[in-house]
Amino acid sequence: MFKLNIHSIVDVITNSSTVIYTYQNGVKEAKELLQEILNIIGEKKEVDDLFSIGVFASDNDIYTEYLSELVEDGDDEYPDNYPVDGWEAQGEYIDELKENILKKEIKKPKWMEEAESKEDYNGYTAETSLYISPKDEKHTLLIEKMMSFLNSPYHEAFRDG
Repeated sequence: MFKLNIHSIVDVITNSSTVIYTYQNGVKEAKELLQEILNIIGEKKEVDDLFSIGVFASDNDIYTEYLSELVEDGDDEYPDNYPVDGWEAQGEYIDELKENILKKEIKKPKWMEEAESKEDYNGYTAETSLYISPKDEKHTLLIEKMMSFLNSPYHEAFRDG
């Protein structure tokens, strides 16, 4: 499973730094890009036949912290098989859940969407990333190269004054 950051750039405006957030699901655009690549190489299959694509919080802590709050509050909406102890087991649980959602074995649970849309103390929601998982290992290199390129922007920053 490969992860692509799909938003947020920093801009400098009149001696003060401002963060500009742009939100985009990215699934449609990723499918269009991949489909065009498949068309060019003469592949007859559709993107959905070869890849699983979805959007999730960039950091699993968004989900584990949300579920921990549910457990602490005595809320019974958290999953029965969620490991309440051990951050490593919790992270593995979330990774496996993402994979199962990408494979369309299960639907994305409501609590995941709630965790992604919950605002922090600054009023921001969770940063999200586009995840792409090839259904066949032979397509792994294509996704690795695409993600390497799309995740490679180089930038410099300096402060004058």
